[in-house]
Amino acid sequence: MSEKKQSLALLAIFSFAFIAMGVGTITPAIASIAAAFPSVGFSTILLVSTIPSLVSIPVAIIGGSIAGKSVKYRTLVIFATIVFVIGGVVPYFLDNFITILVSRAFFGLGLGLIMPLNTSLIFNLIPPDKQANIMGINGVVMNIGGIVLQLLGGVFASIAWNYSFLAHALGLITLLLVILFLPEPKKHQFPAGAEASQEKLKLPGSIYGWALVFLIVTILDFPSLTNMSFVLQTIGANSSVAGIVLMFMTVGGMLAGTVFGKIYQRMGKQTLNIGFAFFIASQVIFAFSQSVVLFIIGEALMGVGLTLVMTSINMLAGASVHPSQTPMAMSIIVSGMNLGGFLSGYVYAAIMGALGITTLRFQYFCGTAGFIALLIVFLILFTKNKSAPA
Repeated sequence: MSEKKQSLALLAIFSFAFIAMGVGTITPAIASIAAAFPSVGFSTILLVSTIPSLVSIPVAIIGGSIAGKSVKYRTLVIFATIVFVIGGVVPYFLDNFITILVSRAFFGLGLGLIMPLNTSLIFNLIPPDKQANIMGINGVVMNIGGIVLQLLGGVFASIAWNYSFLAHALGLITLLLVILFLPEPKKHQFPAGAEASQEKLKLPGSIYGWALVFLIVTILDFPSLTNMSFVLQTIGANSSVAGIVLMFMTVGGMLAGTVFGKIYQRMGKQTLNIGFAFFIASQVIFAFSQSVVLFIIGEALMGVGLTLVMTSINMLAGASVHPSQTPMAMSIIVSGMNLGGFLSGYVYAAIMGALGITTLRFQYFCGTAGFIALLIVFLILFTKNKSAPA
């Protein structure tokens, strides 16, 4: 691929990354949506944010199994973008909560394909020696998209709750760039010999382990997204302020993405632990903060942690499989993340209900303890291996 074509391909890949964090677009509007439907319970309201993650799970697995095989990458990427736009915008026109949930489930069809396909395209179109840096830049673009979408979601929600859904229309720009510039990755050839090829097709067990880690991480960090507008209300902040606060998660993620390649080259697997340390700091701040400024700092720290952890897992997993297996590997890992996003609210509701706890800040104490446990586990596992995998 010529340098010009590779640059245009990267533009298309990055535009796809731009909408990858679209699930967070309406998080600043959760409190406004709840106010618009006072007869709907809190856990049911959260389905507006979490049901796309649930639908994404089987979609990601199916997409990963067919991408580059029975269905072209380009076809799946275009389909995912179209569904993202349609499913994302339609709730603006609705006033029935059930039909809104149905449209959010449809939105999940596109969402389930976006992140695994985005990562797989990097592993299949970019030379191995450039992948860490491109993954870092990809994270920057992903977080810029998150900033724009969340900020628009919060600002629009201050007008009316349903306006927040209009921010998804930005996906039309992605659709245009993908159609114009995204090439179809070449099919990879296996070494000669049926046995070698068959062996290559077996996913390592570590992929499922990384999916479990992603599930736990998402359960722990999700309250910092979905419940933030409610917590900020307790200190007098409205939905537009919540949008600004949440935006700084993506600011932190963007900053981390700009230096990820250098950090990963130097620290290798330990980059994951650095990310956990940032997560811990963010949860401590959320648990005790009484000012918007501190919440902003906490969200920025969480964004750094999320980018370092997510991208480290993707790099470690991608290095352990053949390029032709990356769609399936990334789909399994992203499914862990999506399942964690769906389960998070129910896990905390069950724990808080059993203990009779009503303050939402309890979830941040749980997040602190959980991330400390993960840090200890991976410090033990990685202490003797600081180099990045070949």
